[in-house]
Parts: sequence; structure tokens; C-alpha cells
Amino acid sequence: MKKYFIGGLGSNVYHSKDFLQELNSQIYFQNPYEKHLRDETELKSWFKNEIVEEESICLIGHSLGGDLARYLASEFQEVKKLILLDGGYLDLDKILPLDTELEETKNYIESQVVSDLDVLISKEKSEAKHWSENMEKAVRQSYHWNAEYNRYELAINYENIEAILSLRRKIQAFKREVGDALFISPCYSNEATWREEALKELPDYFDTIFLENFGHELYTEAPREVASLINEWLAYSQ
Repeated sequence: MKKYFIGGLGSNVYHSKDFLQELNSQIYFQNPYEKHLRDETELKSWFKNEIVEEESICLIGHSLGGDLARYLASEFQEVKKLILLDGGYLDLDKILPLDTELEETKNYIESQVVSDLDVLISKEKSEAKHWSENMEKAVRQSYHWNAEYNRYELAINYENIEAILSLRRKIQAFKREVGDALFISPCYSNEATWREEALKELPDYFDTIFLENFGHELYTEAPREVASLINEWLAYSQ
């Protein structure tokens, strides 16, 4: 069984390296955010090209990557196992309008300007629950130098992000029926009502694990612990 991982918005291969190295087999990193995927057909075509002729797939997705993974698992018979890391379960239309999400995302991207990457890395390192050489590389790959303005900016193509955020609303992954599925998510002491309601809608056939003292970025916060849970589930669900 070949395993693939789709990270969340803004993630790159280095964010997941520590986590993927703890899993018991080789994992292939997928980055749909480099593509301009406007509709379901383009999303499916991209995925089909990524997996080529695989017969059996385990698909892991975090956050927005979880939304894409749940949709793809429902469309491709090859996906036998689905693992969602705090993704693939929210009806965002109930939480905020698409226009608001796009505006907030654009404002965030434009606000992330840095004059010295080493200062940013030092700050992130001091605040991180887990840090490594890969995490430093993740930060460096997340930015590019703008010589005109003499600053670092997020290396994100907003047009691609706008397309994929709009596509997420169309595919409505939270409604999709899939096969063997594991859902791992933080458990907050003060749950937002919209999140409580969404979690109640998880299908009964999903295996669920809720982790205390974890945040949304659980696989970068505790790569070994989260990978261990996945390894156990995969061994149990053979």
C-alpha cells in the first residue's frame, strides 16, 4: 500500500519531514497548492497524475489537505485508507462566507513581510513545541526575497490559493462517504460551538482520537506521537 500526504495551506515538504520519517513506511508528499486547480475535474486529474497506476493507497491529509483527501478518497477506488488530521469535517459555509475567507487570506499573505529571516526563525524556535533542522528549512522555504522592496515575503501564489479555497466550498468534503478512516484532532477545553456541532456530524464508522494539549498543527507539534498513533491504527486495521 502506497502512502501519500497532503499538508495544509502554506505548508511545504519540510513541515512534514519529521512526521513522515516517524511513519513505518515511505510517504509521498503532495503539494496541490503549486497548481491552479479550478474545479473537481482539474483536482482529480492532478491526483491521478500523482498516483499513476497504484492499486492500493493510504491518503493522509491535514487541515485543508484533509478536505481534499476526503473528497479524493470518495472519488478514487484506489484509496483504501484515509487519515484526517484535523481536517475534512467542517462545513465552512456555516462558519464564514467565502468572500470573507478570501479577503482574510489575502490580507494575511500580504502582511507576512520580514526583513531578517534569522530573527523570524529564532522567534518561531523559541515558541515551538517541537523544533529541528527541518522546521528551520520549512520557514526558509516559505519565504522568497523581494529585491524591489528589500524584504522577504511569503512564497505563495494567491491566485492558486483563491482557486483552491473556492474549490473546497464546491466539493463539500464533509459530506463524502469513504472507506476505512481515522480522524485525529485536538480536544480543546473551550470548544467553539461550530466545532462541537461539526464533530458531532462525523460518521460513526470513523475511528476517532482526540488529543488534549495539542493545537491545530498537531503533526508539527508532536511528530513522533502522532505518527505512533497512525502506525498503531494501520497495523490494527490491516
